[in-house]
Amino acid sequence: MPNILEEMGELKYLYLPRSIHDMVKMALGNLVKLETLKNFSTKHSSVTDLQGMTRLRVLSINSIEGQGCNMDTLSSSLSELRHLENLTISDKTLLASGLVLNYMNLKQLTLKIHMPKLPDEQHLSSNLTTIYLEKCRLEEDPLPILDKLPQLKEVRLWRNSFCGKRMVCSRGGFPQLQKLLFFKLKKWEEWIVEEGSMPLLQNLEICYCLKLKELPTPIQEWKERLSEGGEDYYKVQHISSLTFR
Repeated sequence: MPNILEEMGELKYLYLPRSIHDMVKMALGNLVKLETLKNFSTKHSSVTDLQGMTRLRVLSINSIEGQGCNMDTLSSSLSELRHLENLTISDKTLLASGLVLNYMNLKQLTLKIHMPKLPDEQHLSSNLTTIYLEKCRLEEDPLPILDKLPQLKEVRLWRNSFCGKRMVCSRGGFPQLQKLLFFKLKKWEEWIVEEGSMPLLQNLEICYCLKLKELPTPIQEWKERLSEGGEDYYKVQHISSLTFR
């Protein structure tokens, strides 16, 4: 592959292949007008190339490896991206720690990396509205950190994002949360929802969490009230299909 991308200084959108030959190296430092960059890999480009892309709004990174690249250098390069709104980081082999993601305008965050603990809330953007975690293998409950993010509206905890047995939604937590999804959390057994948590929740999905013993009391009561014969059934009886799975 000829190294011609560095000459495309007016480029605003670049979608790289997900799979690139190991021998390919790309110089991207001149692409200072990029607004969207998909499938960036530090194996094929320098992580410092990102520092000049100050207009980036959407960035997905699908590999973090190579000489001189670690969480510190990645966090340092990303800190220059003042307009970044949507960030995805994926890596099958990386064991991440010390990740700092408190970028001012960051609203959507997807993490598919092995990390025993989620960054503390002070290391996450307070403007986050959506977070999607998958294959993180978190050992510590992420909810007490996430429920302190004031603008969070959607949380997806996907397959193997959490490997513990117990999660807790704190009293008054998740003040703006509207959508919460749990999918294929194989070891999850207990979920506690304290009073006043998730007051605006509209959509809850729990799929293939086979060890979860029971729904928290507030969620179970909500289900009973909305089921046929329940005291709040009149609120949903006009809906042609209402399913509790």
